[in-house]
Amino acid sequence: MARIFITGSTDGLGRAAASDLLDDGHEVVLHARNASRAADLGPLADRAFGVVVGDLSGAEETHALAEQVNALGRMDTVIHNAGLYIDRARVLTPRATRARWR
Repeated sequence: MARIFITGSTDGLGRAAASDLLDDGHEVVLHARNASRAADLGPLADRAFGVVVGDLSGAEETHALAEQVNALGRMDTVIHNAGLYIDRARVLTPRATRARWR
């Protein structure tokens, strides 16, 4: 069976996919944006190969999340399900601003 990492797996399609894949015998790594969302995983977390926590809207937390996943070993598949909401008042980071004006 495969080891599968699913971003955004605390609810909706990500959670449904995780549940189905676990039912099929796969090793699933769940992702939650924060500790509160991870706690909401309940029994699903008990069945998972692991749970990683990190908000993908920031580079530092994204890197920390990648380190958590890498510490669990090789993944056979990654399902990118997490979505990001873009606020109209959002400001570009210095790196994004530099890239935009190149």
